[in-house]
Amino acid sequence: MSRSAAMFCLRSGSIEEKFDYCPDTQIPSIPPGGAVVKICYAGACYTEDHMIGHHKNLTPGFEVAGIIHGVCPSVPNANLNIGDRVIVFPEEHHYTNTYYDYITVKDVNNLIVIPPEFPMEVAAMLPCGGLTAYNAVMRAKPIVEYMLQNRNCVNILIVGAGGLGLWTIKLAKALISGDCNRVHITVADTSIDKLLLAQDHGCYDVIHWNDADHEQYLIERTLDVCRGGVDLVIDYVSSPRTFSRTLQVLNREGVVIVGGNCQFEISICLNTLAQNQQSIVGLHSGTVNQLRQLVELLTAQKVTPPTYATYPITQASQVFKDLNECKILGRAVLQVSAVED
Repeated sequence: MSRSAAMFCLRSGSIEEKFDYCPDTQIPSIPPGGAVVKICYAGACYTEDHMIGHHKNLTPGFEVAGIIHGVCPSVPNANLNIGDRVIVFPEEHHYTNTYYDYITVKDVNNLIVIPPEFPMEVAAMLPCGGLTAYNAVMRAKPIVEYMLQNRNCVNILIVGAGGLGLWTIKLAKALISGDCNRVHITVADTSIDKLLLAQDHGCYDVIHWNDADHEQYLIERTLDVCRGGVDLVIDYVSSPRTFSRTLQVLNREGVVIVGGNCQFEISICLNTLAQNQQSIVGLHSGTVNQLRQLVELLTAQKVTPPTYATYPITQASQVFKDLNECKILGRAVLQVSAVED
C-alpha cells in the first residue's frame, strides 16, 4: 500500500493536554500477514495499565471499529475482504496516546467481522468496556449458580455505575439472573445521576456511597439494602475505602471480583479472609474469543448496549475532560471518520 496518502491524526500526552493535529502523517503500509483498518468509531476510555494514581494517561485508538482498507495477500483463508466492517481486538502496539483513522493490525485473527446491520458505534464500545464486563459476568456466573444451590437469594453488588457498571448490569441480567428473582443486582456509586441511570438499566436497587458520609453509616446502609449481606462483588473502583467497605459487607464464602482502575496499595488481613473463606479474584479485559461471543450475543439481540453518546473526533479533548470530571453518563464514543456503505 502506498504511504503517499495522508491520514487524520490527533495526539495528546495526558488528560490535562488538548489533542493536536499530527502533521504529515501517512497511511501505513499493510504489515506482513496483517491488515490496515480505516477507523470509523473509537471508544473514549482508559486502560488499567495506564492509570497512575489520580493522573490518567490517555490510551486512544485501542477500542475501535472500522472498515478493512487492505489485507496482506499472503493471508490464507482469512475470509476478510476490503470493505468488511470489523472490530479490532487491541494489540499491544495500539496502546498509544493518539487517534488515527488508519491503523495496522499485525494478526488478522484479531479482526472480528460484524454484520452490516450491527451499529458501528456500539461495536467500538466492545473491545474494552463491553469485553471487561463480559469477562466479569462470565467469572461470576458459575459462582452465583453454585451459591444458588444453597441459598434462597444471592446478592450481587456492582461498585461503580459508569460504562463498565452499566455493561455489567445488562450482561448479568441476561446471563445470570434472567427471570430468576433469587438474584439481586445492586449498584453502588458516589454519583446520584449515575445511580438513576443504573436503575433505568434494570438493577434491583442502588446505594449512594456519598464520600461525605461516615463509613459505618455507609456499611449499615449497604447491609440494609442488601438484606442478608453481599455474596459477590464486582468492583470497578477498588480504592482503599471502597474495597475495605466491600469486605465489611461481604458474606462468609463471598467473592470479590476486582477490575478496578486504582493503583493505590490496599492492606488486607489474610487471617480474616481465610477464616471467612472469602476469595478475591483479579479481572483483566478478556480474550478475543470472548469478544466474538459478545458480538454474537448482541447480534442475536440477547443483550442490548448501555446508554451511550457519540461525539465528533474534533471534540476529543472536551470529551476526555468531561469524563475525567464525571460529567458524562454512560459511554462516550468518538466518530473518527464516516462509515462507507
